[in-house]
Amino acid sequence: MNAAPTPAPTTRRLRMWATTAALLMVPASILAVLLALTSERAGWCITYGDCASNPDWLYQGSLLVAGMAWVTVLCVPRKRVGGSAYVLQLAAQGTFLMAVATTYGY
Repeated sequence: MNAAPTPAPTTRRLRMWATTAALLMVPASILAVLLALTSERAGWCITYGDCASNPDWLYQGSLLVAGMAWVTVLCVPRKRVGGSAYVLQLAAQGTFLMAVATTYGY
Protein backbone atom coordinates (compact mmCIF):
# COMPACT_ATOMS: atom_id res chain seq x y z
CA MET A 1 0.00 0.00 0.00
CA ASN A 2 2.65 2.55 0.98
CA ALA A 3 5.05 3.76 -1.67
CA ALA A 4 8.74 3.25 -1.12
CA PRO A 5 10.64 6.25 0.27
CA THR A 6 12.48 8.44 -2.21
CA PRO A 7 16.20 7.69 -2.55
CA ALA A 8 18.47 9.55 -0.16
CA PRO A 9 20.25 11.88 -2.65
CA THR A 10 16.96 13.36 -3.83
CA THR A 11 15.62 14.08 -0.37
CA ARG A 12 19.02 15.29 0.82
CA ARG A 13 19.12 17.86 -1.99
CA LEU A 14 15.58 19.00 -1.21
CA ARG A 15 16.42 19.36 2.48
CA MET A 16 19.54 21.34 1.63
CA TRP A 17 17.56 23.80 -0.52
CA ALA A 18 14.85 24.16 2.12
CA THR A 19 17.41 24.87 4.83
CA THR A 20 19.22 27.35 2.61
CA ALA A 21 15.95 29.18 1.95
CA ALA A 22 15.17 29.22 5.68
CA LEU A 23 18.59 30.61 6.57
CA LEU A 24 18.40 33.28 3.87
CA MET A 25 15.24 34.67 5.48
CA VAL A 26 17.33 36.69 7.96
CA PRO A 27 19.26 38.79 5.41
CA ALA A 28 16.18 39.01 3.17
CA SER A 29 14.14 40.34 6.10
CA ILE A 30 16.79 42.94 6.87
CA LEU A 31 16.76 44.09 3.24
CA ALA A 32 12.94 44.22 3.25
CA VAL A 33 12.98 46.38 6.40
CA LEU A 34 15.51 48.73 4.80
CA LEU A 35 13.36 48.90 1.69
CA ALA A 36 10.29 49.71 3.79
CA LEU A 37 12.15 52.44 5.70
CA THR A 38 13.27 54.22 2.52
CA SER A 39 9.72 55.03 1.46
CA GLU A 40 8.23 58.49 1.83
CA ARG A 41 5.37 57.05 3.85
CA ALA A 42 7.81 55.60 6.42
CA GLY A 43 9.22 59.06 7.08
CA TRP A 44 5.71 60.43 7.53
CA CYS A 45 4.84 57.55 9.85
CA ILE A 46 7.94 57.98 12.00
CA THR A 47 7.59 61.78 12.15
CA TYR A 48 3.86 62.16 12.72
CA GLY A 49 2.85 58.73 14.00
CA ASP A 50 0.15 58.28 11.35
CA CYS A 51 0.94 54.66 10.54
CA ALA A 52 -1.21 52.24 8.60
CA SER A 53 0.36 48.80 8.86
CA ASN A 54 -0.43 45.24 7.92
CA PRO A 55 -2.24 43.13 10.53
CA ASP A 56 -0.01 41.23 12.94
CA TRP A 57 -1.57 37.89 12.07
CA LEU A 58 -0.17 38.20 8.54
CA TYR A 59 3.41 38.27 9.79
CA GLN A 60 2.91 35.58 12.41
CA GLY A 61 0.86 33.31 10.16
CA SER A 62 3.26 33.42 7.24
CA LEU A 63 6.26 32.70 9.48
CA LEU A 64 4.38 29.87 11.18
CA VAL A 65 3.40 28.30 7.86
CA ALA A 66 6.96 28.67 6.53
CA GLY A 67 8.38 27.05 9.67
CA MET A 68 5.93 24.16 9.58
CA ALA A 69 6.62 23.58 5.88
CA TRP A 70 10.37 23.61 6.54
CA VAL A 71 9.98 21.01 9.31
CA THR A 72 7.83 18.93 6.96
CA VAL A 73 10.55 19.01 4.28
CA LEU A 74 13.13 17.95 6.85
CA CYS A 75 11.08 15.13 8.38
CA VAL A 76 9.12 13.50 5.54
CA PRO A 77 11.13 11.14 3.31
CA ARG A 78 8.70 11.33 0.35
CA LYS A 79 9.77 13.58 -2.52
CA ARG A 80 6.23 14.55 -3.53
CA VAL A 81 5.26 15.66 -0.03
CA GLY A 82 8.63 17.32 0.56
CA GLY A 83 8.49 19.12 -2.78
CA SER A 84 5.01 20.44 -2.08
CA ALA A 85 6.08 21.55 1.39
CA TYR A 86 9.13 23.28 -0.12
CA VAL A 87 6.93 25.25 -2.54
CA LEU A 88 4.63 26.16 0.35
CA GLN A 89 7.67 27.27 2.37
CA LEU A 90 8.85 29.55 -0.44
CA ALA A 91 5.36 31.01 -0.89
CA ALA A 92 5.00 31.71 2.84
CA GLN A 93 8.44 33.31 2.98
CA GLY A 94 7.58 35.47 -0.03
CA THR A 95 4.34 36.52 1.66
CA PHE A 96 6.23 37.48 4.81
CA LEU A 97 8.83 39.48 2.89
CA MET A 98 6.18 41.33 0.87
CA ALA A 99 4.31 42.13 4.09
CA VAL A 100 7.49 43.53 5.63
CA ALA A 101 8.34 45.54 2.52
CA THR A 102 4.84 47.08 2.45
CA THR A 103 4.63 47.81 6.17
CA TYR A 104 4.24 51.56 5.75
CA GLY A 105 1.85 51.38 2.80
CA TYR A 106 -1.33 53.38 2.40
